[in-house]
Amino acid sequence: MLSDIFLFIITGLALRFLLTISGISPEKIDSIRDRINYFVFYYIIPFVCFKTTYTMPFSLSHLKISLVANLTILSCVALSLLIYRKIALIKNIKPEVTGSLIMCSAFGNVLYIGLPLLTKLYGTEGMSYAFTYDFLASTPLTWTVAVAVCMKYGKAKSFKLKDSIVTIIKIPPIWGLITGIILRESGFILPFEIINVLNLVSVYVTSLMLVIVGVSVKAVTPERLSIVMPAIVVKILISPFLAFVFGSLLGLSGIPLNVCIIEAAMPSMLLSMIFASAFGVDMRTAIEMIFLTTLASLSIVSFMLLF
Repeated sequence: MLSDIFLFIITGLALRFLLTISGISPEKIDSIRDRINYFVFYYIIPFVCFKTTYTMPFSLSHLKISLVANLTILSCVALSLLIYRKIALIKNIKPEVTGSLIMCSAFGNVLYIGLPLLTKLYGTEGMSYAFTYDFLASTPLTWTVAVAVCMKYGKAKSFKLKDSIVTIIKIPPIWGLITGIILRESGFILPFEIINVLNLVSVYVTSLMLVIVGVSVKAVTPERLSIVMPAIVVKILISPFLAFVFGSLLGLSGIPLNVCIIEAAMPSMLLSMIFASAFGVDMRTAIEMIFLTTLASLSIVSFMLLF
């Protein structure tokens, strides 16, 4: 199962290599990737979200996963903030770099790696829990807490909570989730053929998302490993440990607990690059974190799945 995931990511890496040697610039490749990302997020993921909530009833485990996710992400933000305040006392770190490191240490790629990984591991149940982790914790915190961190440390200095809330409300996957819940609870019966089509869409989109991850990875040799290493440790090691602790305290076990741990161990979110550009935190640091945490995350998750 994990070999299939690696295969799709390697396919993406190979595709980027082929496009590069064909003379296509990195900027053009990234532009093509961003257009595919946009299409997937706004026009495909909403249907996958709808299918998930329509066919998988919301349970107490979903609520607990949401709580674990929120506690884990916020704890990582607080821990990284404390760590880099201490480091700043002995090293000259630009605020823009600190902002990128705090953001990348707490917010993971739970959609483009976590979702397909958990879907392949645990099927529809894993997909349902993955969406819960994302859209009931990671996404709202990304557009509020992560943006606030970027505003504090970046060059752009205006942050309005109202704008972030409006952005969250406008995200199509959220409405896919809500529509699925409404139709299920109202007793509306969808034709079996439509469910089958949505199942096929779910299967193919998870593979496409893994290929996109491979296309997105850029080989970066960091010259500041001592600076980024604490953020990497927080993201890849401490975050899943916290998820395990919080999940166990809330009584989670089996697949729900595994989902929390694996999602918490996901690499830094690709959205970090967009936030770096939009809010003035350090782009180079964001790219380094995405590359290094992707390598580390896949290694750590592979190890965890052996047990």
